[in-house]
Parts: sequence; structure tokens; C-alpha cells
Amino acid sequence: MNPGPSMTPQLRLLTFGGVNLRVGDSTMTGAATGRRRLALLVLLAVARDRGLNRDKVQAYLWPESDAEQARHGLNQMVYFQRRRLESGDVFIGKKTLRLNRAVITADVWDFEDALDTGAHEVAVGLYAGPFLDGFFVREAPGFERWVDEQRRRFAERCAHAFGQLAAAAPTKHQAAEWWRRAAELNPYHTDTVLRLANAWVAIGDRAAALRCAQQHADLLQTELGLPPDPNVVRMIEQLRQGCELG
Repeated sequence: MNPGPSMTPQLRLLTFGGVNLRVGDSTMTGAATGRRRLALLVLLAVARDRGLNRDKVQAYLWPESDAEQARHGLNQMVYFQRRRLESGDVFIGKKTLRLNRAVITADVWDFEDALDTGAHEVAVGLYAGPFLDGFFVREAPGFERWVDEQRRRFAERCAHAFGQLAAAAPTKHQAAEWWRRAAELNPYHTDTVLRLANAWVAIGDRAAALRCAQQHADLLQTELGLPPDPNVVRMIEQLRQGCELG
């Protein structure tokens, strides 16, 4: 017998820095946390209230199966999770599936809601690491591509939040720290690196500024085969010569 609404344990899906499913203060293990079962929860969490069409879910998670096999696989998974999680009906909808907010929450919802309301410090506090870090599903290339896209998107949104915090920081040292964290998330973004280098200069650490600019130039060359931005080249020259930045 399923517990009533007041007795329903609250499920919590965590996706930053890895993935796990929690009920109360405990991390769930066992069959309910198999990779495809977790992947289904993650897909629906990112889809939010829009939900996800069953055909699209099947294409992500059973790409090599024919339509009937994929449909059966999804139906079995939904049925199993509904029984196994024992937290009320975690899924709602028929053709389009959504997560039931009455019984499950997700860090991605809180992260994006915080960003959308300008609560940048709350948002970056929720970002515990790359989206689904270390998580994969075998023989599901479409899902892996989707994960890569979402991982970049969330990292960019978090880096932007760090930039907003840096711009509003009450001290130069705090601004430099926020820019440093933004650059860690987005090391290929020249404007972020330039802002970090300028923040180092503002607190009197020109050596750190030079290292920052040079590492960025080297990264673009070795990883992407691209020349550094002229503004980065100019900054490196000015820092080496001890000139004022301009």
C-alpha cells in the first residue's frame, strides 16, 4: 500500500558533480538506481514541466531497438520505478512524461530557478560540479550527446553567475575570486580570462595576471589550434614590460 500524501518520502535527484537519488537523508542504491532508470529521471528533470514525449525518451535510451521493443522497455521501466520508489507516483502524464513535483525535487530546478530570480550566490552553491560528471549509459549515443550539451549549458550559466557576483563584489579580492571560479568553468572564454587578469592586476598581483593570460593563450593553441585574441597578446606584452594596462 502506498503511503498517503503526508507520509510520502521526498525524493531528491542530484545531478551536479555526478548523479544520485536520495530519499530523506539517505542515498538510494539497488535496482531503482540503474543507469537507464536514473537517465530517465534526469531527462525528465531537465525537461521540467514541458515533459518529454515518450518517443523521444525511447530514442535517447533505446536507440538500437525497434519501436515495439523500445516502447516495451520504457513501459517496464516506468512501471518498475513507480513500484520500487514507493513514494507515490513519480511520473505523471501518458504520451508526454513529466516528473511529479509533489514527490520529487531536483537540483537542476533549484539551480535554474535561482539564476532566473537573480539569486546568483544560491545558484553557484548548488553547482557541485559538472552535470552528470562520470555518468554514462552504454549504447545510447544520443543520450551522451544530450549530456554533453547540457553539461556545457549548465557550466556556462554557472560561469555567468560567477561573473555577475564578481561585478557586484564589495572588494577587489572577492571580485578576483569570483572571476577565478568563472574562468575555471569556462577557460576558453577570452573575455572571462581578461577580466580575471585585470582583477589580479587590481589587487597588485601582476604575476598571477601574466600566468592567467599566458595559460589561456597556450590552451587555445594546444587544445583548439587557435591563435590567442589580440587583446590577450597585448596584455601579455604589457605585463611583461611592466607597462600600465590599456
